[in-house]
Amino acid sequence: MRSAPFTLLLSAFLCAAGCSDSGDGNGDETTGSGGATGGTTSGGTTSGSGGGATTGSGAGATTGSGAGATTGSGDPTSATSGATSGSGGGATTGSGTGGEGTGGSDGTGGGASARVPAASASTLREAGEKANPPLLIGAAISGGGLGNNDYKRVASTEHNYVTAENEMKWDSLEPSAGNFSWGSADNIVNWARQNNMKVKGHTLVWHSQLPNWMSSMTGKANVEAAMRRHITQVMGHFKDRLDHWDVVNEAVQTDSDTGVGNPRMRPTVFYNQIGQNYIDLAFQIAREQDPKAKLYYNDYSIDARNDKVEFVYNMIKGMVDRGVPIDGVGFQMHIGPPNNEATGADVAANFKRFTDLGLEVLISEMDINRCGGVVTADEQLAYYHDIVAACFKEPKCTAITFWGINDGRSWLNSWSGALCNGQSSQSLLFNDQYGKKETYNRVMNALLGK
Repeated sequence: MRSAPFTLLLSAFLCAAGCSDSGDGNGDETTGSGGATGGTTSGGTTSGSGGGATTGSGAGATTGSGAGATTGSGDPTSATSGATSGSGGGATTGSGTGGEGTGGSDGTGGGASARVPAASASTLREAGEKANPPLLIGAAISGGGLGNNDYKRVASTEHNYVTAENEMKWDSLEPSAGNFSWGSADNIVNWARQNNMKVKGHTLVWHSQLPNWMSSMTGKANVEAAMRRHITQVMGHFKDRLDHWDVVNEAVQTDSDTGVGNPRMRPTVFYNQIGQNYIDLAFQIAREQDPKAKLYYNDYSIDARNDKVEFVYNMIKGMVDRGVPIDGVGFQMHIGPPNNEATGADVAANFKRFTDLGLEVLISEMDINRCGGVVTADEQLAYYHDIVAACFKEPKCTAITFWGINDGRSWLNSWSGALCNGQSSQSLLFNDQYGKKETYNRVMNALLGK
């Protein structure tokens, strides 16, 4: 994290006295093998927050009679906005182990009950698939990485959920107004589908990695029209291949990337020209385009108990109260410089606040940065186990996505805010020979209930 140790201690003290829980991190602007970085946020990883959401009337359903249904007379889109199949309450353990069985997160039963771990598993993917309800295990995938056979082997063997690291961001898909480039994103989506992996689109509306023609646009009508065209064209191109989307990414900022101090709306081209209503509008447009897709808000440093998570919670609660078709919230979970640090207990408490709104939660961009000496080796291992365990124990936590495969390809290594200065962030589960690290073992233990 960017803050000095004293600042962290002061923040912890203040939060113990009653501050809200959030954090400000950086994940979505990436470096490494993906596209160009941009904006002023320091992370918010580049591609997404896992979604893991499945169909059914579970948590986060925006229509129907299930728990968390938000449509009705207040839904400004349509009678089918946010509709998901089924009619029950939140996710249940059910009896199936597949993502679309009669149980799991697609179930039609009543309220959520505890997730049951697999008796054994040889891969993370297997552990997630055999859990009841199942849990999607994801990774951020880069087009460059798919040129390496070891990378592809580990990615497809250990994961069943994909987020494109940079290839589905605005500057990659719509480099000039109204002209779309699909090749790089299609390659990742097609590879994932060939390996029976689901894909989450990341991200439709974000302040960073925007082409200049978009970031410099003025006039409410112009910006709204450009946003509508982009969402409609992108979701339309991938319809029937993708049904999970990060609709809006990192709309909130604080004075510190740790999520502490003066939480407020980020002054993006969308906010400056349209106003805060741009978030509702983006979700409404997305729902019009795909009535059955899972639609997520995604942000960093909302993992700890801090100012940012309090602000984001109130923002999301307002959306739910207004009938905006939102299905869940992605917690990026970039732990360490320059973002927040969060214990498993912090994360579990924050998850509960959002699931109590009837929403799904997911870990969307997880890595734990060792650069700068802020997070020790032992702390990293404990964070990996305890945070993954917090998701596993929450049936409405539907996916865990790690922000990359091996340490050498981490976006943190070359991003100045991460304090790595070109050295390895040691932030992921595999080394550069694609061998499993102790971080992998701790994650596996958490998935098996150990």
